[in-house]
Amino acid sequence: MKKGIAFFMIYIIMFLTVGCMAKTEIEKLAIVVTFGVDITTDGKYMISTQILKTQKQSPGGMGGSKGEKQPTEVMALISTGDTIPDALDHLSKELGKKVALSHVKFIVIGEDAAKAGIAELMDFSARGYQLRPNVVFLVTSGKASEILRTSTPEDSIPANAIAAILNLQANYGYVPVTTTMEFANSLASKTAAPMAGVISLHGDEQVGRVFKMIGIAVFKKDKLIGYMMGEEEVRGVQWIRDKVKAGNIVMPSPNKGSITIEIISASSEIKSIVKDNKPIIHITINKKGNIRGMVGDLDAMKNPEILTEFEQLENEVIKKEVEKALYAAQKTFKADIFDFGETIHRDYPDEWKNIEESWSEIFPDLEVEVEVHSSIQRIGVISKPLY
Repeated sequence: MKKGIAFFMIYIIMFLTVGCMAKTEIEKLAIVVTFGVDITTDGKYMISTQILKTQKQSPGGMGGSKGEKQPTEVMALISTGDTIPDALDHLSKELGKKVALSHVKFIVIGEDAAKAGIAELMDFSARGYQLRPNVVFLVTSGKASEILRTSTPEDSIPANAIAAILNLQANYGYVPVTTTMEFANSLASKTAAPMAGVISLHGDEQVGRVFKMIGIAVFKKDKLIGYMMGEEEVRGVQWIRDKVKAGNIVMPSPNKGSITIEIISASSEIKSIVKDNKPIIHITINKKGNIRGMVGDLDAMKNPEILTEFEQLENEVIKKEVEKALYAAQKTFKADIFDFGETIHRDYPDEWKNIEESWSEIFPDLEVEVEVHSSIQRIGVISKPLY
């Protein structure tokens, strides 16, 4: 009995000791949740970081709620260096703590740095053991440091606010979510063009600034070549990439006013065809939705053909968005952000060997067929407008 009690006491002491050691180790770390990359006028890297701060609570017992230092908000710090690791080392020396990157959610890249090329950032992301492969790349048209030093009223940790906005906008199809792994795969491809989401700030400092995420930053290899910022063309890209999962489609009513259709599900499929030694891409988009709002004298219960007309209007709206996206990618940027080349490679490996080297000349004039099938599932509690 006494031996059992002794073992139990030893176990408790070991548990408490490990807990104290863990706390001590955490206190020696500067835990980064987001960092940004800019280029200075003299060609150095300027790294902006958001580091979790800790705040002492009143002393108490076990459970992790008393007497511990717990993260409550972030502090924004900037360091410079000849390389990214060099800049982070300078930050570590200033803080007297080891910089921990395992909790980084986003990397924000300033426009100047993106245009200069992010090969070194990609190397650092892939080579370092701390950064996870699902860290998300975001590009801003200004300085990354502006984004990193901004706090918003939505959350005491800005990275959480960014995550919430990004998740919503991604489902709506207004911004791509590109991880470091996905960007690296596009870079490794001989044909695909990398892209990333765009983040910006809106509002003023007196009222409060908020993050806005809409748009696509288009790259040629590791260098930024431009932006797609129109909502229609951006969502068009995401229709093709099978990333639109929610949102609304607003279209003119055949009667009067406008109709709002809620997107409840959507899917897309990309196939390739080689005809007379000429590659053709065929995109099929299937979308289901519910009527969310309409005005006029139309009654879908009395005249079910109205729904067929609505569905055809939806098809036209979606197809128009896709065509805008295709025009921007093929004619404006000449960048295969859809990875059509890999689709042809997969479907026709032998034929692909003959066109792979000239894909950059083929893509701008590639024939793309778009087929859209929309269906309205529900019209709502009322069958016609009240007024």
